[in-house]
Amino acid sequence: MRIDIEDLHVAYGGRTVVAGAHLFAAEGEITGLVGPNGSGKSTLLRTVYRHLRPAAGRVLLSGTDLRQLSPVQAARHVAALPQERGGDFELSVREVVAMGRTPYKRAFAAEDATDADIVARALGDVGMAGHAGRRFTELSGGERQRVLLARAFAQQPDVLVLDEPTNHLDVRHQVELLALLRDRRRTTFVSLHDLNAAASVCDRLHVLHAGHVVASGTPREVLTPALMAEVFGVRAAVVDHPLTGDPLIAFDHRATADTGTSADAHTSADADAGTAPDAAEEVRI
Repeated sequence: MRIDIEDLHVAYGGRTVVAGAHLFAAEGEITGLVGPNGSGKSTLLRTVYRHLRPAAGRVLLSGTDLRQLSPVQAARHVAALPQERGGDFELSVREVVAMGRTPYKRAFAAEDATDADIVARALGDVGMAGHAGRRFTELSGGERQRVLLARAFAQQPDVLVLDEPTNHLDVRHQVELLALLRDRRRTTFVSLHDLNAAASVCDRLHVLHAGHVVASGTPREVLTPALMAEVFGVRAAVVDHPLTGDPLIAFDHRATADTGTSADAHTSADADAGTAPDAAEEVRI
């Protein structure tokens, strides 16, 4: 299924956070949202999985306004892995993943063999099959992230919405998760701070800045040195990855895009002026 976002406006306390966003995620493609902190990425994704109601505009699922669906219908189509994980679950790992089957069950209905198979497969996909009996509260941050992703997989949605899914994961599990998303080829909306990960895994990128979509296209079309300077405030070169051929962004960690002066000079000037640290720290790589 395809997601289309039309003229989306979202506001908090009278302040506009997303302003007139037009973007889409094509069926079977991985569509990435990138942008500096506070650019509106998480807010936009929350409207897709119906955590927020937009002030104006629509989110369409293959032409149907998601707000016209019941919560159960929406949950059968869209599964989310938000940044905020909510409270700790006093449940086993397997029980947490089995929560993904809720949209398909009648109240108080018991798990059947199909549910058990789907849950087991989801745990295996994220490398947590051997931890099914552990308490969720005993897990590390990275392990919890993988369990919650398994819960989303167990939901068997048409659309995955993932907000910073590689947070808390070590390098190996980041690579495995991104490879799993590529292999699944399910319509996916994902926000990523790591621009090289975005360039590697995403078919299409939308760049947000101050609540506006400022660029859209393939990673090679979008992730240019000029955009790095304008949106992220950093100097960067874009080259071909020696192993994959994907765009690879090399950041200059000694200078920002504004003045070309050294990071040491910026730190000293910022300390004197009492301003924020080097803007290059906005980009997590």
